[in-house]
This record gives sequence, C-alpha cells and structure tokens, in this order.
Amino acid sequence: MKNILISLVLMLIFNLNSNGQWYAFKFKKSKAQQFGQIKFQKDQDGKIIFYEEVKADTVSRDTLWKNARIWIKSILNEKGDKITDEQYLYGTIEASTSFMVHTSSMISKIPHGKIYYDVSIDVKDQKYRYTFSNFRFQYYKQDRKDLKYYPVHNQFKALEVEKFGGYQNAWNDHKYELKRRIESQIANLKRTIILSYKPILLDTNASKPVIRSKDW
Repeated sequence: MKNILISLVLMLIFNLNSNGQWYAFKFKKSKAQQFGQIKFQKDQDGKIIFYEEVKADTVSRDTLWKNARIWIKSILNEKGDKITDEQYLYGTIEASTSFMVHTSSMISKIPHGKIYYDVSIDVKDQKYRYTFSNFRFQYYKQDRKDLKYYPVHNQFKALEVEKFGGYQNAWNDHKYELKRRIESQIANLKRTIILSYKPILLDTNASKPVIRSKDW
C-alpha cells in the first residue's frame, strides 16, 4: 500500500510539472505586472532592437576594436554561441548568442526555452556603435524517458509577439529578463570598450575583407 501511494505521488508531481498551467501560477503576478509594462525600441520593421552610436573622444580605433573583441567573447557562454563575422579592416565584429529562460513551479525552476539574438559592434576613430537584434525564442520540451529538457527543432517565436497561449505570465517574464539582461550587457560594454591597455600588434589579415554597404 505504501509503495502504491509513493507511486501515485510521483506520478502527480510529474504530471503537474509537465503542465504549462502549473509553471505560472494562476494568482502569481509576472515580473512585468509587478514592475510595469515592458517597452522596447523597434526598428523600421517593428522588430525589437537595442542600438546606439557612442562617442569615445579619447580612445583610438585599435583600442575600441580590441576591447570590443574582448567584450563580445565574454557573452558567448552557451553551446552554439559564436562569432559569426570579424573584419578588422571595416571595424566590424558580429556574434550570435543566447541564454536560457525558465518557468517556476513550487518545486524548482523549469527550462522553458532559449532566447537567441545577434550582436554587432562597429568601431571607428573615437566612436563606436552597437546593435542587438533578431530576438527569437526556441521552445524546450521534456523527454518522458530521461525527464530532461530538449529544444524543439524549427519551433521559434519572435519576441515581438504579444501573446503566448498557456504561458502568458512566463512570456512576459522572459521579456522582462531580456530587457534586464541586454541593458546590463550594454552597461558592461560601455565600461569595457574604453579601457586603456598596452598596445598590441593586431593581425589585420585574420580574415578576408568583405565589401560592405554600411556607412555611418
């Protein structure tokens, strides 16, 4: 009898953790509800973007370039994160990066998915600009055999989408976490990119030049 009761309890816990409604309690406010509506800057296509041109009057192009590389490598922490383009001649470095987001149960945090986005930094003498864009969410699903969570391939959701059936509170929390994380990364970038280091020789032939139309 005791073993039967234990089995029933374990089955109940598994079913609750597998139910999306369990993750976001009916009466629990999301972070967005607690701290107010989350607003994002949008580009001409209505996509979320973090963009700014920043003056750095006392910093050389080489220092900006080297520090931009140091910073961008520091945010590549998840499997699959990588630098996608690096052109010293044009002062451009680009990367694809990501971070996990979770939903909360009474027991623990549960992986809900991963948010991917692109980062680019362009440098010139005494100025630079950054762009964070292409934000998309990939859903994770629990495997019933090993109970681990895995990405559902080819299932992405743009962060601009307002509604997420069954997971609205979690979706609002993901947007809150996105804004908090990117703003923190921008603050860290602004501190890092103007730091002075001893000059080093840069390998300007590290990659072949690419003709670009970027004019700023």
